[in-house]
Amino acid sequence: MSMPPATLTICPAAGAAEVESARTVVYPWLCDWMGHLATQHYMKIFDDATCHLVGHLGYRLVDASSTRRGWADVSHTIAYRCELVAGDLIVAYSGVERIGTKSLGYFTRLERATEPGETCATLRGVMVHFDLAKRRAVELPDGIRSAAERLLRSSSTES
Repeated sequence: MSMPPATLTICPAAGAAEVESARTVVYPWLCDWMGHLATQHYMKIFDDATCHLVGHLGYRLVDASSTRRGWADVSHTIAYRCELVAGDLIVAYSGVERIGTKSLGYFTRLERATEPGETCATLRGVMVHFDLAKRRAVELPDGIRSAAERLLRSSSTES
């Protein structure tokens, strides 16, 4: 069973095509001693969003054991722009920035559901398609490449 089609939006600030990739809430126990969302929990949101992004591109996580293919993150750059505190409702949006032979450059941005358009944090990353048996990068499958190209093309033609 494949995922339903994602609604494609254009982020006005970045002019980038993106899909909604996660929703969550900041619970008090996710906050650090200073009262804002702890760094480790940002990573959980970003990781969930990445799983949804590759799902939107046609990869099914449940098939990993039979296909012996997965993904490995090899680079992350994170910018924290405003505090997220207990009670904040978070929406993540993700998109493709670059397509390589074996890798995808992608982004995820987090915003408060109550303040659409205000980006609170961004992650820019690179992930490689990965052979789980041989533990090395392999070429992107044609279907995933095509879906990534459509998302990438949308960002350049609709902005």
